[in-house]
Amino acid sequence: MYGQRVWYKFPYETLSDLKVLCDGGLNFQKMCDATQWVDTVEVYLEHEDVNNEAEESESGPQGGQSDQGNGESGPQDGAESEIEMNEARENVEPDPRDERVAAIVGEFVDEEEYNEAHRDTPPASDDEEDDIGNGYERWRRGSGELKIMQVFESISEFKEAVLEYALMGGWNVKYTRWGDEISEAKCAVVGEVPCTWRVYCSYEKAVNLYMVKSYQEEHSCTKDGYCKLLTDYAIAKLLINEIRHNNALMPRFIQDIIQDRYNLTVTHDIARKARKRALEMISSEFDEQFARIKDYKEHILETNPGSSCDLVTTIRDDGVEIFDKFYVCFKALKTIWRAYCRPIIGIDGCFMKSTSKGQLLAAVGRDANNQIYPVAWGIVQVEDADNWKWFIERVKYDLNLQNGLGFTLISDKRQYTNFKYFLTVFFYLQGLIKAVEEELPYIEHRMCARHVYGNVKKLHPNKPKFKKLFWAVANSFNEGDYKAALKELKAFDSQIYDDLMARDPRTCTRAFFSTISTCEDGLNNFSESYNSGLKKARSLPLVEMLETMRRQTMVRIEVRKKKLLKYRKKYSEKVAKTIIEEGEQRKWCKKRTPGPNGVSEVEENSVSHTVNMDRRTCSCRRWDLTGIPCRHALKVILDKKLNAEDFVADCYLTTLWKQQYSDSITPVEGMKFWKETPGSQIEPPPRPAEKGRKKNPKKRMKSIHESPTKGKKVSRHLKVIHCYRCGMAGHNSLHCKHAGVPNKPRKIYPRKKKQSSQGESMSFDQRDAPGPSQPTQTSNLND
Repeated sequence: MYGQRVWYKFPYETLSDLKVLCDGGLNFQKMCDATQWVDTVEVYLEHEDVNNEAEESESGPQGGQSDQGNGESGPQDGAESEIEMNEARENVEPDPRDERVAAIVGEFVDEEEYNEAHRDTPPASDDEEDDIGNGYERWRRGSGELKIMQVFESISEFKEAVLEYALMGGWNVKYTRWGDEISEAKCAVVGEVPCTWRVYCSYEKAVNLYMVKSYQEEHSCTKDGYCKLLTDYAIAKLLINEIRHNNALMPRFIQDIIQDRYNLTVTHDIARKARKRALEMISSEFDEQFARIKDYKEHILETNPGSSCDLVTTIRDDGVEIFDKFYVCFKALKTIWRAYCRPIIGIDGCFMKSTSKGQLLAAVGRDANNQIYPVAWGIVQVEDADNWKWFIERVKYDLNLQNGLGFTLISDKRQYTNFKYFLTVFFYLQGLIKAVEEELPYIEHRMCARHVYGNVKKLHPNKPKFKKLFWAVANSFNEGDYKAALKELKAFDSQIYDDLMARDPRTCTRAFFSTISTCEDGLNNFSESYNSGLKKARSLPLVEMLETMRRQTMVRIEVRKKKLLKYRKKYSEKVAKTIIEEGEQRKWCKKRTPGPNGVSEVEENSVSHTVNMDRRTCSCRRWDLTGIPCRHALKVILDKKLNAEDFVADCYLTTLWKQQYSDSITPVEGMKFWKETPGSQIEPPPRPAEKGRKKNPKKRMKSIHESPTKGKKVSRHLKVIHCYRCGMAGHNSLHCKHAGVPNKPRKIYPRKKKQSSQGESMSFDQRDAPGPSQPTQTSNLND
């Protein structure tokens, strides 16, 4: 075999493509690698001339004997032959394949052993599909390139490559041939001379892939800013993530996105159809996630044993299982709340923003720094009595609330603007209150003061002083201040007083709060803040929303855990802030009268308060309710030269704060790792058909009394307009009904003259000064 030359080629190649096959060489390895794509290899054997070998064998020994017999010329001839061989080697052109091998070997250091499963593990040599050989090259997604002999897995992948090429280059391309095994695209620019750009792809049996067999790369046209491949389906796939996060994205904004991103123009009709198709795709994703909700429940219980997860479904008349509600409470959260958190929770509901309407219910606690600590959440269709009872039952069981004795619950009272919404809120409140009374009869049920104020304010607008008077009532820490504030409110407006008393203000007033929870919260802001943080999650499909809530909880725990690693104080940040605020008010406490058994009398603004250092109480009830010394207690503590932090409740200890974030939720794998549970698939609840055009979601507009005006101009709110025709109040001249009344003369204000700088005045005088042909009065006088 070493005296012969061996060649090989593939069946689809010609004889001019023959390749030399060396025993153990690089070509031999390439031929072996290519056999996995080609069934047949043609091998050719070239024999050498026997007569020439015989003549050379006869003359060879004789010449050798004569040279050796002379003895003198042997060494010289050997040196000359060696020089000639070296010159021959220098004149031979290097093989590029050898250079590539040398370069690769030069860069080689050592293999890295991947003993563990890792996403960057290099594939085995048997799986090297990208290197097909013989000029074939696989398409790389994101490259935007098209090449001759480029191969694809399918025609759809080829069309994806053509679309990517058109978008990245801004070319107008259209399909002229299509089918299951062939596809052709040409330039779609209309001109006097058709553009020569063309690409053709069809199935290649030799490699069992689809290959580009004809490609005219150069365009002979000018870009027109359009692309016929940008159909509604293509745009929907390109912008599905944007529309998923903002389902109110209007067609004009879709046009702007395509223009900014690809410098291409699409019509308004195409953008409208693309938005509709994208919403249909998203809706199908929602349905798919409802079908996997059973698997999600089982996977949670498998990865987080001890957690509570409840799924409730209903059976339709045709036997189809429909989603109704879902509840989850992870073991780590409920264990931490039971052991280290204060016995207070806030519950609130908010609307989901996805195509499958529903409402999210959440139970949120407080940590040692008075920050939110979510405990449990659930999904229901509507906030009615049955669903609230179902949710409170599960929270009661997970948090071991029993009959509610020794615990505090905060909920809101919603505002209403019309009678229909009033009925909805009325039944909502009745359902929530009834559920709490049935399941937790002895719990302290506080109502959100802000919502109580909003309900009364709706009945009595244009009463700006009511805001100050109401919050004086709600923020009263003792019954003395409460009665004084109510008396002032009644003197201001007896009707407002009656409407407020009809809503039982004691449920939102600090003077009547229990001191067991060591929390003065009269607002449900921490629950609403938690719901506000889930604004983006609420627009996602069901499972994605639940997973986002879980991951946000894990991130929150990790962030605060890292923060606590650097915190060195004995108590949380809230304690230091409260002591500073109360310390500033201590200056009004002028006198301290010591009494027996650690009791002292402190006078503030001519009002005496009793401070008991042993019981850690004060008659103002601020110390009792918050667990942090009030201004009167600070007066006694500092007069005795004691440390204020020694009289703070233990629920604010930093050690307890760290324990609250010592454990977290066990990670949950992705959807592809979930085991499929037997039984029928769950379908989403029916979506009510909405009439008319969908309105853009907007943030709730705050009332003028809810937050101070942040502008730099005085608001015209509550100002009464007057008609300049008749001078009467309540209307303007356009709506004046006094046709015969003469116009009231307007007051003319002198218009201020614009003050110009000295330079401007000088230039003005020079510009407006008369020329020599028009002598002025000054020039005449001078003459």
